Amino acid sequence: MKKTLQALFDQPIASVKTLGEQYDGRANDVWLISLQDKTEYVVKSPKMTKAESEFVYGINMIYGVNADMGQEHLDQINEKLAHTNSFHIPEVVRKVKMAGRHYDVMEKVEGTPLTSFKGRSSDFYMDYGRKLAHLHSHRTHSFGTIYGAEKRHLSEFHALLKRAVPKLISRYYADQPEFQCYGEMVQQKLDHLSPPDSASLILIDLDPSQYIEKYDQVTSLVDTEYVVFGPAAFDFIALEYLLTKEAAHDVQLGYEEICPLPRQLYEVRECYRFVSLLLDIHGSWDIQKWMNHPSFFHSK
Repeated sequence: MKKTLQALFDQPIASVKTLGEQYDGRANDVWLISLQDKTEYVVKSPKMTKAESEFVYGINMIYGVNADMGQEHLDQINEKLAHTNSFHIPEVVRKVKMAGRHYDVMEKVEGTPLTSFKGRSSDFYMDYGRKLAHLHSHRTHSFGTIYGAEKRHLSEFHALLKRAVPKLISRYYADQPEFQCYGEMVQQKLDHLSPPDSASLILIDLDPSQYIEKYDQVTSLVDTEYVVFGPAAFDFIALEYLLTKEAAHDVQLGYEEICPLPRQLYEVRECYRFVSLLLDIHGSWDIQKWMNHPSFFHSK
């Protein structure tokens, strides 16, 4: 692999280190490259052979996100995110395609990968809440990819979720009757939900591994190819499984210094939770434990 990566640089590579946890279904290969002059870069490339996971299939259906296209347009995504005044976003230095595979050479961000949201200070959580609010503050009335010209109006969003639910169940959960029963109930409830007030830049499968921390702050967002325009409520749904009640309270305090929480959070929570479970955003969960998990964020 070093020989292939060498073709991306003018000067010799001193070392190559594989970054991130290696697991089945991982979408990208990521390497830290150290050059002879001591400069460092991160190179990211989609895996050539990967099964279509629940997440990839689902977000393509709902948001029009194609995994390979997201990588191909990473420079546009990161440029858009860099203007939000929230987290630091790594610059894409150059894009290269070799032997049918895309490689993004990126700025190496200072800090260490965030491994957990648990056990941090109140200041840490409040700072994170402020930055998430800044990210969400860019609002629109359509949903979809950052880079695509084609967006859909939010009035169509819940009808699209209703169509996506049975497709995800039949493809990935056909042998689990409990999912079928819950899915039918959620489809009925989606019929009665009012359209989202607005769409924001959201992460969908929000997780600590997407961030870099430094000086007891989340400083950078580095996993960006699946960021889309969608209801901000989805990010709060994802966060409820990663935080304690006290931590969520501090995140909300910081967030509300910038803007209010999504108004419809209580109304949409059950349906959005079920869709998030189908998308497998946090790995395998028992459906009852997932759906009955405590609610930590409350709109005013």
